[in-house]
Amino acid sequence: MRLTMVGLATGVIAPISVEALIAYIKGENYSFARALIVLGVISLAALVLLVIRSSSRNLRTSLDVSLFLAGLATFGVGTANVVDSAGDGSSALAKAWGVVFLGILVLTLAIYSHVVSRNGSALLLATRQSPAPKEVEQFNVDSVLTVHRFDDYQDADREVEEYCRQALDPQDLQFIGYYVDGRCRFHVDALEAATLNPYFRRSSRADRRLAYERSGRQLDWLIENLDVYMQHLSGGILIRVVFDVEQGALYYCNIDEGTYIMGVTMIQDEVLVADEKIRHLANELGHLPRAGAPPFVRFAK
Repeated sequence: MRLTMVGLATGVIAPISVEALIAYIKGENYSFARALIVLGVISLAALVLLVIRSSSRNLRTSLDVSLFLAGLATFGVGTANVVDSAGDGSSALAKAWGVVFLGILVLTLAIYSHVVSRNGSALLLATRQSPAPKEVEQFNVDSVLTVHRFDDYQDADREVEEYCRQALDPQDLQFIGYYVDGRCRFHVDALEAATLNPYFRRSSRADRRLAYERSGRQLDWLIENLDVYMQHLSGGILIRVVFDVEQGALYYCNIDEGTYIMGVTMIQDEVLVADEKIRHLANELGHLPRAGAPPFVRFAK
């Protein structure tokens, strides 16, 4: 809905802005007729985007195409006025060249946006650095459990954290992260257990924690894109996903809109056990009250 409103606003503002550019370059009065012509061109472009959308392209691609067309239109307007302003003095010519360069900039941004969204490089750059936890705490139960809490951590998250700590076991489920809007509120792990020493011959426990926390943030982008493609199968959003890597597994469970947990097992023989535990945990968290009054509670299946 938000993207739809942005698109409608752009469709109205764009012709006004383009005509204002033309009037500014030529030193003329504002022309509503030309604005209507530009609006007609944008409406035709919107129809093309609708066809693209219905032919299995995602919304991000449609927005990139829209940006590309806007840049192309700006570049065309600027180029035409460079020719028209050739004998009108340096001031008009400088304005025309400014519009040309603006069009080139918009075209470049559109191409860059499309490339990075397709290959995921923007995601890798955005998640390359991990935030520093504001608080680290250890619990000695049957084994040593370590909790890392981040800046977005709230008092309401303590009950969620308690459920996650109870689900951990060095023998099957060793790491759980809790994410809201793509940002980690906290993660809790049993990686300090001595029985897991053979799994840290090539990397340290701290490195694993950083890698797991980063993977959890990357899941937000990955699942969002998978949801787009799932819609073409007449299905809903992904509630639970298991990434079995033959050396353990990574689990994603949707709790509520923008809220999910990510679990990790390092032991291949315990993939099914950890899967059942993370599913059960997601169901328990689905019963917990959260801010607002959601119309329904979704359970992991």
